[in-house]
Amino acid sequence: ETAATVAAAYSVSRPDSLVFLVAPIADVRYLQGMNGRIPRVYSYLRQQQGGKASTKVTEDAVTTILLNPTAETTLSKSRYMRLEIGTGSKTLKYQAKVSDYIWFSKPPKVNMVSRMMN
Repeated sequence: ETAATVAAAYSVSRPDSLVFLVAPIADVRYLQGMNGRIPRVYSYLRQQQGGKASTKVTEDAVTTILLNPTAETTLSKSRYMRLEIGTGSKTLKYQAKVSDYIWFSKPPKVNMVSRMMN
């Protein structure tokens, strides 16, 4: 919550800024960390300053890039990386992707990623 508040406060005071944060994978995967909290905290801080709740900072405005993720860091119980959670027919509306992008410093083993994308 603290990191999201600091980032949101910076953005509120500098509305045209670009904020870049580096955090461990466990703190940002599946929108469960500061990346998932920033839009809510930003809207709250804007309202406290007497402004309208901004639509500028939304979940779509916050981009997450995982660097060199593994099956383990994506909470997979298999050798494949888990790219999303909540993919069952009863949980589809709660589906969350692991991140917006994944980045590897060297090509991963082909069998680690269940599907390759450009």
